Amino acid sequence: MTESGIESPAAPAWLLKLESRREQIKAKLSHESGNGAPCNVCGSACPGLDLHFWRKICRNCKCRKEQHDCIDDDASGWAQFEILGAIRSKPAYIRISELTDKPIQLAWVPPNVTPELASDYMRTLGEQNIPIVGSEAAEKRKQQLEFQVPAHDLDTNLCHNLTPYEASQLSEYVEKIKTQCVGQGTVMRVGGDAAGMLQYGTVVQQQPHQQGQTIGTANTDPNIPAVDIPKRPDYMENAVLSDKMKYKLNLMGISSSEMVAQAMRHDPATVLGGCDTTIPEAIVKFHREYQTNPKFRAEMDHFVDRLQFPQSQACYGDPSDAYGSSSLSSAGSSIVPSGSSDSGFASIPVSPRDDAPAGPAQLVGPMATMGLGGGERSGMPPAQQAVRDAVATTMYRCTGCTQPIVTGEVAVKVDRERNNDRSVWHPQCFKCNRCGELLADLVYFYHNGAVYCGRDLAAILKIPRCAACDELIFMKEYTAAEGATFHVRHFCCYHCDEPLAGKQYVMDEKLAQPLCLPCYKGHYAQMCTTCNRSIDPSEQAVSWDKYHWHKECFLCSGVHCRKSLIGGRFCVKVNRPYCSAQCTKDV
Repeated sequence: MTESGIESPAAPAWLLKLESRREQIKAKLSHESGNGAPCNVCGSACPGLDLHFWRKICRNCKCRKEQHDCIDDDASGWAQFEILGAIRSKPAYIRISELTDKPIQLAWVPPNVTPELASDYMRTLGEQNIPIVGSEAAEKRKQQLEFQVPAHDLDTNLCHNLTPYEASQLSEYVEKIKTQCVGQGTVMRVGGDAAGMLQYGTVVQQQPHQQGQTIGTANTDPNIPAVDIPKRPDYMENAVLSDKMKYKLNLMGISSSEMVAQAMRHDPATVLGGCDTTIPEAIVKFHREYQTNPKFRAEMDHFVDRLQFPQSQACYGDPSDAYGSSSLSSAGSSIVPSGSSDSGFASIPVSPRDDAPAGPAQLVGPMATMGLGGGERSGMPPAQQAVRDAVATTMYRCTGCTQPIVTGEVAVKVDRERNNDRSVWHPQCFKCNRCGELLADLVYFYHNGAVYCGRDLAAILKIPRCAACDELIFMKEYTAAEGATFHVRHFCCYHCDEPLAGKQYVMDEKLAQPLCLPCYKGHYAQMCTTCNRSIDPSEQAVSWDKYHWHKECFLCSGVHCRKSLIGGRFCVKVNRPYCSAQCTKDV
């Protein structure tokens, strides 16, 4: 109840929880999270993460925080997902047939997808990118997420000593990218839908219903007429077919393995010519895919080769006209192979032999009349060629590689792009347009027709980033040195944090960070091999391999020589330079 005496409604539980987490993050300093975590780069050489209070690096080994084995903390998770509105997926168990027959636990899977779609998506990424819990891929995915979408780019509470102006500019920037740029790619199957949600934290299983099917309960009342409930197609349990092909068949409306065999018996010319209106639409869709997709054609041939029926089956329509006097095999016998003896997934089936017996051995014969074997257009009637061309043009093209994405293949869709022709990517092509890395957890930033990671979006928008604290710079005044930019307050010695404004400094080439002269001499300067003194950055020096000399110390070590070796040939023996082999004996 407010002071005015008017009772106000209670805030919803989800909002209270979110505000509670917000306050916890504000109270928890960023440098406290992950303290002591081992370094994945340095190993035992680093005693554990000791995060610098504003540099975002470890004091001990100078590696970034995400390069340490830190447990996911609320700060980064909250900023990257709840601020941006993206969905944070949880670990799940997925069965990937190429890796193992048993479900494996993945650190991340795309949100809101079916188990089969999740499995196909991971398979498309490649084994080296599948984030199996405890694997290098899982660790890389975690590091990439924190590096591509820096939490301090999204929340003022995670930045160091922002002025009110800087805080307001950062907040305005975040609001702009939320409304105009940021999104999360949607994993989809071209030509399909997203029915069947993923069950996180348990063994992922497909929901009991499929598209076009209904769920019913057992009817025990004899007075109520029984209702036929569509069954799950039997080919869904067949190990010969891949998950992708099972999905395609189900999407077409093919209800059983028997119907696949029936479709194969039809004459393609009759089916695609549109002359016979009694042919089911599912058979027509089957033949369209069969004519245009070699992988589908090869796998269906292989699948039908393995089928066995207790008796000969009737087909829709009357295919006898297409086969002349050929007859089906006797009851109990299997369908004769088409001639393809390979795995049936990545190759085109061979053409039927002229000496093959009449009957089922010539099932592919009518298919061959469509010109599939050699791909020649001259032997195909214009009407049939037009059908084939129309089907072939219904595919998408990947925005990344411009290669086609045909019906049934897995793709990543970007909602920010209104033009459907430029909104779909192959999963393996969904990368930042600037750095070329896969976009972690499908979080993207859309700008001028391309997708970027959050870090590179700021660079594209020409927002400078401080090389010391890794935060974006929104002040008009900042320091530029050796190709890098710094907050004025952060242009400090990399070793001792002494401000360098108005002072001499040395830019370390390996670290790309400035050092004050005392720290450079005491910790980073090379030692002269001859006099064992540090080499001042203002002094001229000579380096070869792991050896370094002052210019005046780079002399022949021969007792009676001692000439300068600058500009001449020399050799090194026992860490000492000599002008000739003769001088190496004069010691």
